Parts: sequence; C-alpha cells; structure tokens
Amino acid sequence: MAFAKIGIMSIGEMGYHWAKLLKARGAEVLTYDRDRSPVTQRRAENAGVKSTGSLTELCSSADLIVSIVVPSAALKVAAEIAKAAGEADRKNLIYFDANAISPMTAETINRVVSESGVNFVDGCIIGSASKMDKGAVIYASGPEASRILELGGYGLSVQVLGSGTSQASAFKVVYAGLTKGLQGLFVELLMGAKRFGLLDEIIKRYDESFPGLLEKVSSSIVGLRIHAGRRAEEMDELQRTYAHYGMQALMAPAIQKVLGSIADLEIRETSVKGAREGDLMETLELFYQQGLMSNTRLASNASK
Repeated sequence: MAFAKIGIMSIGEMGYHWAKLLKARGAEVLTYDRDRSPVTQRRAENAGVKSTGSLTELCSSADLIVSIVVPSAALKVAAEIAKAAGEADRKNLIYFDANAISPMTAETINRVVSESGVNFVDGCIIGSASKMDKGAVIYASGPEASRILELGGYGLSVQVLGSGTSQASAFKVVYAGLTKGLQGLFVELLMGAKRFGLLDEIIKRYDESFPGLLEKVSSSIVGLRIHAGRRAEEMDELQRTYAHYGMQALMAPAIQKVLGSIADLEIRETSVKGAREGDLMETLELFYQQGLMSNTRLASNASK
C-alpha cells in the first residue's frame, strides 16, 4: 500500500474512527495535537495515533494528510500544512481535504497548498463515523483523486467523482442539505409534538407513513448534542455556494437556525472514545428541558 503513514488533522469523532480502522489494517497514523484540547489528545492516544513534535515533522513523515475539521477551520489548517510542507521541502505530499466546505473554499485551499508543491485532492465523507468500513463512502475529485483509491486497501470505500478540484465539495454541500435538513425538520416537529403531549403517537404515525426514516435519522439527531454547531456551519456553506452560483437557498437558512439554536444550548460533551451517548428520546427530552424552540430562549439569543 502506498500510504503507509497517514496524517490526520484532527482526531475528532470522524478522525478517531478513521484512525482506529487504519491502525487495525496496518497503517501508521500520525497527527499533530500539541495545540489541541486534552480531550482530543486523549482521543488520539486511545486510537493509537502517534503525535508528532511539530507540523513540519508530520509533513516530513506522512505519505498522505487527511483534513477532517470543522468547516470554519479548513482553510486555516490547510495554510498551516502548506507552510510546514514548504519547510519540510515535501513536493510529493498528498493533501486530502475531506471537510464539508463550499467549492469556493476548496478552490482557495487548492491554491494555498499547491503553492508549496503539495498535491491537493478535494473530498468528502458520506456516512456515519462509526461505520467507515460498513457503508460509508469517501468521495474524491481532482487531478490526483485516483490516488485516494489506495485507501480501499484499508477497508474504506472510495469513489472518484471527476477531475474537478471542487466537485467533491459541491457534492457534499448538496447532500448535507438533505441530511441536516431532515435532522432540523424532525427536531422542530418533535419538539412541537412533545409540547402537545403527542410525541409517542406522532413517532408511531411517522414510522407507519415513512417506514424506517426516523430510525435512520435518529443517530444523527443524537449527534446534534455534540455536532450541532458544525452542522450549522455546513448550512452556511450551502447558502454561500448557492449565492456564488447565482442561486438562492431558501431552506438552508431555516435549517441553520434550528441547528444553531441547539448549539446555543451549550450541552456539548465530547468523548475521549469518539462515541455518542444517549438515544433519541433522551436527546429530545434534553432539548425540551433546555427550552429548545421556546419563544423565551429564541428572544434571549436574538438579544445577544
């Protein structure tokens, strides 16, 4: 396998499961986490990831660097890697940006890393972090995208979308509109059903009308306890992408507002094992007790 040493920036929930899978299949996984939180450092340790002493050392050692961060950090991380790769004089390094970013951001990152001689591949991940080898798919695009197919040797499913340097990012933002849209819509409606004392009844009716749909979305709704802020950012990326191409996103702003309201509850508790805690009913109860969707909380947030 060409990618014997793989750097991951950073070891969040998705990065943790990548690292566990890659390690189990024989890869050496590296990261730089000296400036990260103790929880992230513990998570990397639990996944068997080696922490390098600097970003320059990471770029010197890795055959491939995968960026899996929040959308707002994607450009910053890319710029740091480009600088470090330049200092390490790495001209054949592959930088795979697998973030939920707009095509415009992907094009900017391509320019930034290419100036240091790094080979950029645009990418995205569709599927659950905990099921990276059980149904999740990694999409890649760009002139060097076929190189990412080598990750298939580690049990990852990879598909190449084309040679465009931002096609994978465009694919992700459109797909994210559906997944995050369903999460936001279900949360809003289920908060209302709970307020009316009809939660069990409406869940039963939803399942009868749309068998399996809520069950498929449930895990992602539980994940909003940790990832609501990140997913709200994805809806901003979708809006900006549409605006850039002369279109207006009408649903995305509303979804972003619902997800942002969940993030404002400040109930985020990260796990050192990259796991999600709780089930759908517990999560809905937590949201309800925290006043999600209430006029009082919305007015309070609007005044800040």
